[in-house]
Amino acid sequence: MTTVILGTSLTADVAFAARAVPAAHNAAGKAVNLKLTETIRRRLADAYWRKSGNVDRSKVDGPSSVYYGKIKGATPAKDVYWALGQIGIKGDPISYQDGPHVWRKRGKGAWSYLGDTGGCPDRVPRAMLKIWHLSPCG
Repeated sequence: MTTVILGTSLTADVAFAARAVPAAHNAAGKAVNLKLTETIRRRLADAYWRKSGNVDRSKVDGPSSVYYGKIKGATPAKDVYWALGQIGIKGDPISYQDGPHVWRKRGKGAWSYLGDTGGCPDRVPRAMLKIWHLSPCG
């Protein structure tokens, strides 16, 4: 069986394979640095706030100095986004200790706050740290 796509003749198997792998995700596993937007910054703050207990949302300070990127998955739904930055609660100096802090999300899902790093960002994949020019611990 032959399928014609844009004037090119392909066998059905080749045509299926061409549709099965999106061109943008041929480099699965590749780290990509992304530009942080104010919308993403607010979503990171919201994720932190949800984990911070009984604190007024307006007291969340940050995040600032944020690194943001993704590790490409086999499809956009499997991309894993990472963020690393400083955040705390206004009036609570202890909340600013042990950063930077880490967030993660998969595809179009919600951001999860993973916690502070204690100064060691090893929760973030090495490929992300490399494109951010940050050193892993140890």
